[in-house]
Amino acid sequence: MMGSRYLVTGAGALGVAGLGGTSVYMYGFRGDILETKVRNYFKDQTYMKTLNSSTQEEWVKFKEFYAHSTDEKPKGIDKEQIAKWCEDKLASRDDSSFELVKKWCVIDSREVQVKAISEGRKIIPVTGEKVDQAWQSAWNRYSSGEAAARLRIQDPTFASGSQYDGASDLKQWCQSKASKSMYEYLGESSGYEKYHAWCTKE
Repeated sequence: MMGSRYLVTGAGALGVAGLGGTSVYMYGFRGDILETKVRNYFKDQTYMKTLNSSTQEEWVKFKEFYAHSTDEKPKGIDKEQIAKWCEDKLASRDDSSFELVKKWCVIDSREVQVKAISEGRKIIPVTGEKVDQAWQSAWNRYSSGEAAARLRIQDPTFASGSQYDGASDLKQWCQSKASKSMYEYLGESSGYEKYHAWCTKE
């Protein structure tokens, strides 16, 4: 009799789950935490890496990028807290945080130059025939007023003098950024946009 009652209770429980508790069942057992949703969102972009652990080495560089960014961030979360915030949020089902998680808990692991090439740009060469001419042309474009305020290079070692010095400094600046990762802070705001504008060509 006890066994029969036990079975009925179990069947009743299953019935409730099947009727009124479907969402509970799905959310309890399906892989719908934010990490899964983020991975699905970027599934065709294999270079996008999810930072699901606060101890991942990429945080050393990415937290500096985070600190200098003026984009929207999780409220009250500074660069020393963002790694743990991501670890916790990725393991949660807090859909309201999805956009911020997508922005700050996933990194583009490509080099700066690789991203530019993927966008159809050609890297201005640093060796080979007519290389000096190519950089002088790039400097002329930069110094002629095409560089809007947002795209002016702020590096204090960057020259603004003669064409030759300017071209040489621009070349050196571009070389110093080319192999950096997209998740690194490049020393000034809009670093990638500046590289794209002045270190590459159509």
